[in-house]
Amino acid sequence: SDAVRSAEEAVVVPAAVLEGHCGLCGSRRGFAAADADSDPREGLRCLGCGCNARQRAVAMALLAAPGLRATGADSRIYLTEQASTLFVALRRRFPRLLGAEFGTSWARRVRMSAWLLRRGAWTWIRNRDATALGFDGASLDAVASLDVLEHVPSHATALAEFARVLRPGGVLVFTVPFYEDEARSRTIARLRDDGSVEFFGEPEYHGDPRGGGVACFHHFGWDIATDVRQAGFADAELVRAWMPAQGLPRGIWMVRAVR
Repeated sequence: SDAVRSAEEAVVVPAAVLEGHCGLCGSRRGFAAADADSDPREGLRCLGCGCNARQRAVAMALLAAPGLRATGADSRIYLTEQASTLFVALRRRFPRLLGAEFGTSWARRVRMSAWLLRRGAWTWIRNRDATALGFDGASLDAVASLDVLEHVPSHATALAEFARVLRPGGVLVFTVPFYEDEARSRTIARLRDDGSVEFFGEPEYHGDPRGGGVACFHHFGWDIATDVRQAGFADAELVRAWMPAQGLPRGIWMVRAVR
């Protein structure tokens, strides 16, 4: 099956539905609840836009950001994914939305671009590295990243790059697997000079929606907010989005920062 198969295609008739309305697309069809117990962050897909709990939490944090409310539909936002239901749904609200994938072959980029075209959000799939985005300094209103930084060997470099491309007052919202019982983050792997990965314990790979597994380099604890401030942000905080009426009954941890 295609690696960019949409979430709404994956669940045609959900076994159970959680009632509520989606703060992103406005649908009142509810949320697919069958997969929520196994992984509440990846489950509870909106039956309207197909976005899961983690995606909708980030989207609502963006929509609530004062800076983006001021710039409205003209906001220039960068999302560290592109062939996704979140990109499609957000682009309806923010026509200037930019996105990208990482390490994607030409053939796969063609298939992903066709996937976007079928959903009315056509744009050519681009490759970008979170540590070197290629945008002008202070040229973006917001950056959103979902479960990417744990796969970047130097997450501090990526955070500094996010700070560089954001205008003063711009907002960063991101998710990572967050270890709320840990005060300090741990580096669990490093990238060798030859490009191979050295794990300091049991190798850890996370599933990639595009197919395959991706090495995890970090387990993030509460000090991730300190890392964000040190990267050049005026303020950073860990927030837990808990909105039962909008399909977030268990809460989703995010980092929200202002440049």
